Amino acid sequence: MALLKDSDRAQLQKEFAQLTNPVKLIFFTQELDCDYCPLTQEILEELTGLSDKIQLQTYNFAIDKDQVLEYKIARVPAIALVRVETIGANGASETRARDYGIRYYGVPSGYEFASLVGDIIDVSKGDSGLSPASKAALAQLSEPLHLQVFTTPT
Repeated sequence: MALLKDSDRAQLQKEFAQLTNPVKLIFFTQELDCDYCPLTQEILEELTGLSDKIQLQTYNFAIDKDQVLEYKIARVPAIALVRVETIGANGASETRARDYGIRYYGVPSGYEFASLVGDIIDVSKGDSGLSPASKAALAQLSEPLHLQVFTTPT
């Protein structure tokens, strides 16, 4: 059974029409001890069905240790958002992933769902939406910044 209403699905398809580059939703799950993994996967499968520019790649947190380390995943369910870029030169093209470090832990529902949709669009465009002053301030950072935002269901 679909989680999204037809009207919501239509609105999301309009939103996703503005995607410029493909976005890969890299989903980390596991069969045991993850009550919210199946629901999260269902949400992501519905999203990927709304645009050919949204791809889903699934890894098992307990088995796919190289990917867990590569994306620095701490727990499940987890989603990493990655922009897929095609770089071309001299008639040849190469596809590469650009990871902005955006991670979602838990089920992206409620307000988090809207944030996920917005992040998919931003990652596709490669634009954070930050002002030039904010970008200049961030460029002054001399060490990596680990920023976390916590939300609770309401």
